[in-house]
Amino acid sequence: MLLLHYASRAGLHVRATTISSVPSLQEGDVRHTFCRRQQRNEALSECRYSHDEGLPDLDKRVIYLDQFAVSELYKTKSKTRKPGAAHEKFWQDCYAAANRAYLRQQVIFPISNLHADETIVWHSPEELRLAHEMFSGETSLERTEVIAAEQEWQFAEAYIKKQPAPAISFNVDDILTGERNVWLPVFHINVNSNMSIFAPGIRSDRATAEASLQDLADQWAQKKPTFDEVLKHELNAYGPAMRQALVAQIKRNEAAMASNDPSSVLQLSFNLINRYQQLTDLFIKSGTPRNAAFNEVLKFLDWPENHFQPAHRIFAYLFAALAWRISSGQRTAMKASILNDFNAIATYAPFVDAMFVDRQCASLLTQGRLRSEISYRAKIFSMNDPNAFIGYLDDISEQAPPEIVMLSKDLYGAT
Repeated sequence: MLLLHYASRAGLHVRATTISSVPSLQEGDVRHTFCRRQQRNEALSECRYSHDEGLPDLDKRVIYLDQFAVSELYKTKSKTRKPGAAHEKFWQDCYAAANRAYLRQQVIFPISNLHADETIVWHSPEELRLAHEMFSGETSLERTEVIAAEQEWQFAEAYIKKQPAPAISFNVDDILTGERNVWLPVFHINVNSNMSIFAPGIRSDRATAEASLQDLADQWAQKKPTFDEVLKHELNAYGPAMRQALVAQIKRNEAAMASNDPSSVLQLSFNLINRYQQLTDLFIKSGTPRNAAFNEVLKFLDWPENHFQPAHRIFAYLFAALAWRISSGQRTAMKASILNDFNAIATYAPFVDAMFVDRQCASLLTQGRLRSEISYRAKIFSMNDPNAFIGYLDDISEQAPPEIVMLSKDLYGAT
C-alpha cells in the first residue's frame, strides 16, 4: 500500500530528495504531498481528500554497478563530466535507460560495502553517496564478508555431520537489506555522515594491497605458472589464508590497544575473531570437547570440500585467470581495485541478475575454463560492449506492464 499524503518532520537534520523527476533534481527539493482527488477547482494546498490505494505487485531485477559506473552516472546526472571526456554519449544514454527502468519499478541498483569504502576516498563522497542511494530502491547488499562467513558456516555444518559440500541457496532477497519489491517512496531522506576519518586507513590498506599485488605479478611474469598451478594454490590456500588473516587481526588489535594514539581505535576490528569464536561454539554445541573445539575449527579450514565454497571458488578462478594472462605476457597496470572487483563478482554474481564490471574482469570471465567450470546467475556487462547494457536496460523497461507504466508516470514522472 502506498500512503498518498506525506508530512515532513521538524527538528531532524535531514535532507529530503524527491524521487520524481530525478534527472532535474536539486538538493533540498521536497514534494510533501501526492494527492489523487476528484476533479475540482481547489488549490493543492487546500485539498483535504486522500485515500490509500493498492498498487500492483512488482518483481524488480537487481543489478550491481561497479564504482566506476556509479561515478560516471553521477557525473552525467550532475553535468560534472569533463567536456569531451570519453564515451559521453554512452553514459548519457545509460543514465536515461537506467533511470527509466528504475522509475518504472523494474530494477534496483543496491549499494554494497565495497561501494561505501570506494566512496569514502572519492573527492565528493556525500554527493556520490546520495546519487547511488537514489538508484538503490532503498536497499543495500549484505557485506561481502558476511556472505562469505554464512557460506563457511554452512560448510562447517556439513563437515561436522560428515557430509559432502552443501548446496547453497542464491535467493537475492536473502542478501538484501530493505524490500526489493516495494514501490519507491515519493521522497528519499538521508542523513549525511562524515566518513572522512576512515579515508587514511582505507588508502593505506589499498596501498599495501597494491604493492603486494605488484610483487605477485612480478613473480608470475618471471616464473610463468600455468592456470592449473595457480588455481590449485588458490583453492588450497583457504585454510592458511584464513588463519593468517585471523592472526593478523589479533596482532593489529593488540598493537592498537597498546598504542597511546587515540585514533588507533579506528584500527580495531573483530569480524574474524567473532567469526571463529562462533564457529568454535558451533563445534562445542555439536559435541566437540571445549578444549579441542578451536583445533577442530582449524582442521575444518583445511577441508578439501571448502574448494567449493562459492565466493572462494569464483575468486580463485579469477585470480588464476589473471595470473595466466600475466605469465603469458599480457600484463597490464595492477591496481588494488581489481581485488574489490574480484570480491564483488565472487560474492554477488551468484545472486544478482546482472553486473556492470571492469573491462578486464569481464574479459577474464570469458576465458574458457571460467565459462565451463564456474557458474553464477548474473549477466555480465562492461565497456567492452557498452551498447549491450543499454539494450538490456531498455528490454527491462519495455517489460513493464501498462498499468505499472501508467502509475509510474503519475507518481514519479517516468517516461
